[in-house]
Amino acid sequence: MNESRDVTTGSSGEISSFSLGGGSSPTREVKAIIPQVKNTIVAEQLDKLLLTISTAIKLVQQSYTDIGNIPPLIAHIDEDGAVLVEWVFPDFRVGFNLEPNPSDSGWHLISNKKFNERTISEQLKDMDDIIPQIVYFISKSI
Repeated sequence: MNESRDVTTGSSGEISSFSLGGGSSPTREVKAIIPQVKNTIVAEQLDKLLLTISTAIKLVQQSYTDIGNIPPLIAHIDEDGAVLVEWVFPDFRVGFNLEPNPSDSGWHLISNKKFNERTISEQLKDMDDIIPQIVYFISKSI
């Protein structure tokens, strides 16, 4: 187990991690909650997000050697049917908010001082474009 530091609140917690070169998938646990998502539009977005992340990870695996460990994604289903999916790393977090209205869905990156305390957030217009860039950033930053 690795200890992570929540860069948005400063709290620490233990997280499991998966090697990008290994067999386990960081999307596995979140994939299991798809049947719990009552809004079919959000469930479809979540399924596509996880597939796109898995594909991007496979591309990184094919392009790079020892990249290190990557923590599992975590997810939270909101009362309004939206889903928040996050990756929490020691120096940054990447999140995806999937909304009942897909045009309201977005992504964010929040970092600590190591990455100049950056905060980026945008609409999640094209997963096939932004997810590989995010996974590439992660592969170079862990």
